[in-house]
Amino acid sequence: MKTHTILAAITAFFLAATVGLAATKFQEKQFSAGDTDGDKHLSKGEYVAVKTAGAKKNAAKNNKEFDAVTVGKRQAKQFAKHDSNGDGKLSSDEFFASFPAKKK
Repeated sequence: MKTHTILAAITAFFLAATVGLAATKFQEKQFSAGDTDGDKHLSKGEYVAVKTAGAKKNAAKNNKEFDAVTVGKRQAKQFAKHDSNGDGKLSSDEFFASFPAKKK
């Protein structure tokens, strides 16, 4: 258990160092909207819901077709990739790190 805690702390440190205060207002707003239970983390369901809603809005904006089932399945798979400490929920740092880096 100690090893898992230490690894989680190291992961959180490196995520914070990488992401730091670089989260955009959009990302912060999306995280807040997704955190429906107010626990400062996103469950898999919350993550899938907020990402699917964003994809739907983006599809409408770009006049593209949208399939909620397909997008939901893809986002459910992505959740595991972004849950870097394996605790079954995403911290704000893990969530912010899930966004592609902006090109300069």
